[in-house]
Amino acid sequence: MELNIFNGDCACDAWHKSGGTSPTLVWRESYLEGRIPGPDTPLDEFERIRAEELHKLMPELSVERLLPALRSMDRTVAGLSADDSAILWFDVCMYDQVMLSRILFVMNGTPAAVHLVCEDVAWGDSPGLFAKKRNGAPRLTPDDIALYASAWEAAAGGPETLGRLLAERKVERFPFLAKALRRYREDFPGADGLGRSERQLLEIIRSGKHAGPEIFRAFGEREEHPFMGDTMCWRLLEKLAEKGFVAIQSDGEGKRYRLR
Repeated sequence: MELNIFNGDCACDAWHKSGGTSPTLVWRESYLEGRIPGPDTPLDEFERIRAEELHKLMPELSVERLLPALRSMDRTVAGLSADDSAILWFDVCMYDQVMLSRILFVMNGTPAAVHLVCEDVAWGDSPGLFAKKRNGAPRLTPDDIALYASAWEAAAGGPETLGRLLAERKVERFPFLAKALRRYREDFPGADGLGRSERQLLEIIRSGKHAGPEIFRAFGEREEHPFMGDTMCWRLLEKLAEKGFVAIQSDGEGKRYRLR
């Protein structure tokens, strides 16, 4: 079996439009929000904690619905055999690279052939690119997979662990991964209790942008590789309001955000 793994439904739909017919898996998780259990957490416990965290972010989805979906994803990639292969289609942003490191952490030691196509592109908008890249997808070595797995262990371990990994420069073998991990580290809370993304949102509001959509667009413009979806942006703004940094007002055109 050849399993194609995607970062979202749009990418999977574009792959089908390109003529793809083999089995697919969309990785429906975001590791940029909610508590991330430590790297030594058993898989069942990790999935339970993440299901609870995702439920907090999306109350409309119950833990009972989320948990089987998370377990199905993990078991699918962990259960690949030597007769199987996997092609991972990802882009270079922090969202994708952290997700990719988690997937390869689960796959570390797999007997399956694992191929990675990583491009600075929105795959959902590029169905033609799948056909061009499908046959030449580079195969990852066991050491490559182990390196991505170590990136996940460091990210889940916290800023100090992540800093030590980056200082060793081993992840520079994959420049986009190294860049994403450095950006990920910046979102751990500093002395002010805020991470870079939160500070960046406050700076944008301070600059005179107050409507949600214009704040969201401005945030993306400040990132070399935009990673944040609009729902994550709204949740961060709500969190800033809970912390007392932002006041939220509603008018006929939607919510407006101002500094307190």
